Amino acid sequence: MEPRRTTLLTTTLLLAAAVTRAQAPPTPAPVSPVRVDGIQAGLGTAVVAGPGSRLALAPGTPADAPRLLDEQLVALETWTSGWPPGRHQASVHLPGPTGEPELAPPLAFIFDPAPPVVQHEVGNADLLEGYGLDQDVERERPPKHTDPERDKRVPVLWSPDGRRWLPVLPRNARPDEHGVLADWLIAADRPQVFLWALRDGAFSSGAPIAPRKLEVVRIWAADELSAVRDMRLRVLPATGGGHSLEIVAVDLVGNTTRLSWPLGR
Repeated sequence: MEPRRTTLLTTTLLLAAAVTRAQAPPTPAPVSPVRVDGIQAGLGTAVVAGPGSRLALAPGTPADAPRLLDEQLVALETWTSGWPPGRHQASVHLPGPTGEPELAPPLAFIFDPAPPVVQHEVGNADLLEGYGLDQDVERERPPKHTDPERDKRVPVLWSPDGRRWLPVLPRNARPDEHGVLADWLIAADRPQVFLWALRDGAFSSGAPIAPRKLEVVRIWAADELSAVRDMRLRVLPATGGGHSLEIVAVDLVGNTTRLSWPLGR
């Protein structure tokens, strides 16, 4: 029986070795000597560089190392900053083991100098069916998840998903230290918001939209080169009286779009 035990032990050890190899962590990618200094954020495996950012070399890297941008040798000034918007790769030539120059591991980065784009459309409850949480639920009017006493004489409600509705400007709202009467944050991968006009004239003539009673407005933000970090709805006093709805969208590196739509009185 001794040879049988030896065979079983050998098989067990081989299986254990195979499992160990299968569970071994992947080899980490080589670290680039190039880094981004300034405003930056991560997006997948790339670094997003914002306005004013610059490329630099890690300590210990020869300062006179030839610079490459998108696989092309470039001058130091061209390499360091002022790149065209979009995706890039930055690297340097460093002496290899034989003394010949070798390409160092590159740094992939995206230069995003532009703010998000905020868009809108006016429609009916079909917008909730197409873009809200209740997708594919047919209805003629938005769901009345409202509070009759709280929402009395409120011209506009808002919702992040088409289910939960709150007044854009709550009754008896008091301004904060910056004069803001309401500040609503929408944090999502693809931020959007719905507005529900409860009467005609919910927005004044200075606004780019004029929804009729019970029409729905969908507002969304997108960023071409990185992503939108968050979107806000803020209500502030308007010049000359009344109030304005401010829509603010910020991307990963702080580029900001700010729109102001005067509310009706």
